[in-house]
Amino acid sequence: MTAMTLEGRLGGQVAIDVCATCQAFWFDHFESLQLSPGSTLKLMKFIGEHSTPGKPALPDTLRCPRCATTLRLAHDLQGNMPFTYWRCGTDDGHFISFLEFLKEKNFIHRLSPEQIKELRQNVQFVNCSNCGASIDLQSNSACPYCHSPISMLDMKQPQRMLEQLQQAAQPRPLDPMLPMKLASAKLGLETSLADHDRGPEWWSDASSSGPGVGRPERRRPLAQRQASRLIAVTAR
Repeated sequence: MTAMTLEGRLGGQVAIDVCATCQAFWFDHFESLQLSPGSTLKLMKFIGEHSTPGKPALPDTLRCPRCATTLRLAHDLQGNMPFTYWRCGTDDGHFISFLEFLKEKNFIHRLSPEQIKELRQNVQFVNCSNCGASIDLQSNSACPYCHSPISMLDMKQPQRMLEQLQQAAQPRPLDPMLPMKLASAKLGLETSLADHDRGPEWWSDASSSGPGVGRPERRRPLAQRQASRLIAVTAR
């Protein structure tokens, strides 16, 4: 695998591993969810440049590159589109193919019955995106071999991500009420500190509980002590 560093949603960096030969990515923990829209588009471009026809052959047993435990096949949904990946039993990360990654990121949609009907008017055969087998649209609405639903690449999803990037790059206008809000917060803090300074001093009500134990000395509020010091300094 080859390491690739991408931009994260919160401005940090996300380091993933790419296997162009096996047509898959490895994500540690929640790295896939941390990808920024720009990084997701970058990976889509990488998939387009490194995809090969046919399904790559993978070993019967896949192992976690972090802890060497056997990866388990997991099933998930993105909307109505099912996708699969192999997850580490100790949650170190997951291994996902290029095609399944596109499904996860909502780039590939399952065709509705109406869309399949419209497609049949113009196309008779399509190749399964999962196993590569030929599908006769006149008699099938899913792959007869691997049973994958007929799906299509949604080109509107990249456009939506580009719009997110453009909105993030635009400077946000300042709130005209911000100075007033800051002044109000400052006043509230000062009032809270003043109330705390002159709060009830429970120790002033304590009485002696035995021989030699007198009433504790009551301390004056901080404002009074500071005023006394100021008067003393002025008198000098």
